[in-house]
Amino acid sequence: MDFNITAGEEVVVFRVASLVQDGLSPTDDDLAKELGDEVRPVLQALLGKGWLVVDEDRELALSTIARHVVSSRRDAEGPPA
Repeated sequence: MDFNITAGEEVVVFRVASLVQDGLSPTDDDLAKELGDEVRPVLQALLGKGWLVVDEDRELALSTIARHVVSSRRDAEGPPA
């Protein structure tokens, strides 16, 4: 896993985490509809770096390590204001 991600990639990771936490199963098309087609190369980069996984239905989720990183980060930052 490549732990070096850009600020833009980090935004997408946290967006996917938020959607999954809300019980949704976003696809690349869902995120492109919400964030624009320019998100597609970011998703590809995150898949290649091991931050995201995709299932047979094209639904995106965080990898096991990414879930731990996101959870640890949220714990350190505290609850949203």
